[in-house]
Amino acid sequence: MEFIDRIKEQARLRRALSGEKPCFIVVYGRRRMGKSALIKQVLDENDIYYEAEQNEPQVQIDLLTRIAAMRYPAMKGARFGSWEDLLSAFNRLCEKDSTLVLDEFPYIVKSMPSFPSMLQRLIDSGELRFNLIICGSSQRMMQKLVLDASEPLYGRADEKILLGPIAPVHWEKAMRLDARHTIEEYSVWGGVPRYWVLREKYAGLHEAIEQLILDEHGVLANEPAALFLDEVTDLAPYSSVMTALAGGHRRFSDLASAIGLKTNELSTPLSNLSEMFYIRKDVPFGEDERKSKKTMYTFNDPFMAFYYKFVAPNKSLLSLGRTSTVFKMVDAGFAEIVSRVWERLCQNAVSGNEVGGILWGPARYWWGKIPVYEGDKKTPADYLETEFDVVTESLDHRHILIGECKWQKADYADRILKKLTDKASSAPFIGTRQVHYVLFLRERPLDSPDCIVMTPEDVLPLS
Repeated sequence: MEFIDRIKEQARLRRALSGEKPCFIVVYGRRRMGKSALIKQVLDENDIYYEAEQNEPQVQIDLLTRIAAMRYPAMKGARFGSWEDLLSAFNRLCEKDSTLVLDEFPYIVKSMPSFPSMLQRLIDSGELRFNLIICGSSQRMMQKLVLDASEPLYGRADEKILLGPIAPVHWEKAMRLDARHTIEEYSVWGGVPRYWVLREKYAGLHEAIEQLILDEHGVLANEPAALFLDEVTDLAPYSSVMTALAGGHRRFSDLASAIGLKTNELSTPLSNLSEMFYIRKDVPFGEDERKSKKTMYTFNDPFMAFYYKFVAPNKSLLSLGRTSTVFKMVDAGFAEIVSRVWERLCQNAVSGNEVGGILWGPARYWWGKIPVYEGDKKTPADYLETEFDVVTESLDHRHILIGECKWQKADYADRILKKLTDKASSAPFIGTRQVHYVLFLRERPLDSPDCIVMTPEDVLPLS
């Protein structure tokens, strides 16, 4: 598979590396996201790329020395007793404005905790002749190194790039899929480049899921544990949170009860999972995320949602080779998984974009109670628990958009619109703003409703 997207990230790296002075660049993000591949896109023959492993400091020093000697023969046979001696020698011998990449940087720091302080001295000396890029998959460690004011490297980076998932529209082109099938595939692989590279080797989605994820020897059969081990040593609370979340426990108290942890014990894994972008907090449209008491947690990563829905609870069956049995469960529940991803893509599609000639702000879910009235009575007879898939307001605050998302075969849209307008008639968040309805449908409807209709072909380019 050819290198996909990352146009902005490449431009930022090239701009930094072409500056008048040597620069210090930090690239981080979860494993499999293509950090190393991105960096290699901007390197040339004068640059040195070193990928650290979990070795003792002297072993790491010797390995990098041998790699550097391939480009700078004066280093051949040299033996350096410290990282500082090695980098000082490299600084004297290297061509000006060349680049040194230290990939898997956390492994270096783990074996030598004083390494960031040594780098700080080198950077602050003003004598650095080469560009330095550090890269790592331990998101929490990398964030702490460059964002924590108490850390030696804080404030030193000339460029910081957090590599996130690649949008589905790019996979649509790369895999030569139509929009609908791209969304279905994205609901399994998310925007993680490595997963798509593995997927490409199989004829279809069914075979790829079975061989890569459901088979106990599959490359991705134990992927979450491998990812969590980049960040923590005790996997139990993290796996437990994800399993409970997949089981429908989305509120803080419900998660704590399902897992059997005290609320103060749950805070750390929830916070860390959010920092690692595996889950996210949702609050209803119109509420302040910092103050709302209606917070719910949900998966932010499609692969994790798929894995903990179908794989984690069926490990015993899969260990017996019952992949066909588990795949029947996948078939039965797949539409639900896709519908959640579809809702999120629809929210992204309207956020900050122009739809119906109006510019919209960030879109969210809304859930809560709406009043139910009987006849002409002004006092509600009851309150009904209600949800809306997509809610946002215009940037000028004069309009509000309410959307319904459906991932099902073609239907009469007028019926869907009627249910939506009836439900929204008493929604407390509308106020005096003009309401615009949008139906986000998997397939073109069987009629022509009096509202905007968006299908996968409309949503993907905007999401």
